[in-house]
Amino acid sequence: MTSGNSGFFNNLGRGLMTPEIFEDRGLSIRFYKYFLIGMLVRLMLLPFFFQRDLLSTYQRAAETVFAGNLSSDFHQLLTNMIHSAYLFVISRIIPAVGEYSSILLDTDTWTSWISFISSYNVFTVLALFKGLYLLFDLACMFLILRLSFDNDGEARLNVFRFWMFNPVVIFVIYVFARHDIIGIFATIISLLLAKKGRKYWSIIILAAAIALRFFPVMILIPLVIYLARSRKDYALLSLIGLSGLAAVESFSNIYYGKSLIFSLLNTQHFNYILSPKLELIIHDTIFLFIAAYFLIIFSFIHAKNKDFDILINYGAIIYLAYIALCYFHPQYVMWAVPFLVIAFVRQKKLVYYHWLQFGLLMVILIYWGDLVTKFVFAPVDYRFFIYITGPIPLIERFYDSAKFVNIFRSVFTGVCLWMIYLIYRDSAGITGERLRED
Repeated sequence: MTSGNSGFFNNLGRGLMTPEIFEDRGLSIRFYKYFLIGMLVRLMLLPFFFQRDLLSTYQRAAETVFAGNLSSDFHQLLTNMIHSAYLFVISRIIPAVGEYSSILLDTDTWTSWISFISSYNVFTVLALFKGLYLLFDLACMFLILRLSFDNDGEARLNVFRFWMFNPVVIFVIYVFARHDIIGIFATIISLLLAKKGRKYWSIIILAAAIALRFFPVMILIPLVIYLARSRKDYALLSLIGLSGLAAVESFSNIYYGKSLIFSLLNTQHFNYILSPKLELIIHDTIFLFIAAYFLIIFSFIHAKNKDFDILINYGAIIYLAYIALCYFHPQYVMWAVPFLVIAFVRQKKLVYYHWLQFGLLMVILIYWGDLVTKFVFAPVDYRFFIYITGPIPLIERFYDSAKFVNIFRSVFTGVCLWMIYLIYRDSAGITGERLRED
């Protein structure tokens, strides 16, 4: 029995770690230490905090599960299906969740929120709701250490460490409680398949990621450039990459009778991409992020060496450029993290700039007022956090709050642009190393 148990745990450890970590006793001990401490932090935060969008997400899922309304989340159909399936399962297993159906089906955003945060089982249900994101986070943490640094156990362990203790990951998933980790999981799988040369499967999974969340479309072009070996590949991979959106668009037109893509293009979220602009004359306008994006793409096209590490670096550059130049929500910063944790291993100083980014992000949160500041802590003591003075009135006593936040926003942009420069310089160094090796 003991031998069998030992064999089971050895096989489990071998599956979770990479061989070079598992076979090195020192590295494997550190792996377990990082994992256990990281999990302790996550579990401590799981039941207590959330931003109102989490409740909205599960309210839309409740409409699907308890009211049979499949159109409850028109813009995020696949994401809603995942939440609906998860809610269906936990509501059948744990009666306390099913008892929340009346709160979840309450269409009044204020009263439903008050009812939720003041309910007896709020900590249990909140932990269960965020438990879905914990599952995807677990999957990401074990996949991401396989993205780079083959045969270098120390470097791979550092990638794992940078993910486990990444402030943006912990904040977005376990404090802010947003679901971007689901799309990020699919994106990491796509990148792993690309690394292994499975070009069609890589693009198919990226297409699914795009259908889950719009952001993976930003790395579609560089991924196609990296994978394509012929003109046929360029055309076919591009079509497959867009197939996720095409499939959801077709379903939307058939089932709902309206276009998903054009609906998204007319939302404020797409306008975030167009918000930074340079007005020229009459109607002539340059959208700065679009110009910057294609400048990055052209740089990648002309890179002499397009190996996987260069692709990862350019992924980081693209997402950093987005949050540097565009209006964004806090959870959008997380899309850069899978690429950054790999860049951190090659350039440790990037870690310090990333922590500075996070600190600045905590100030930028003031943009959105009470909803994303004091109300995030409302489950702990809803009376206290509802009536306590928020950050904006406090700042207004001394200085204009908009100017105050925008000063920090400007510094945040400066940090992102500097990180882009450092990563670009690292890419040039990698290219030089590869050329010398050849």
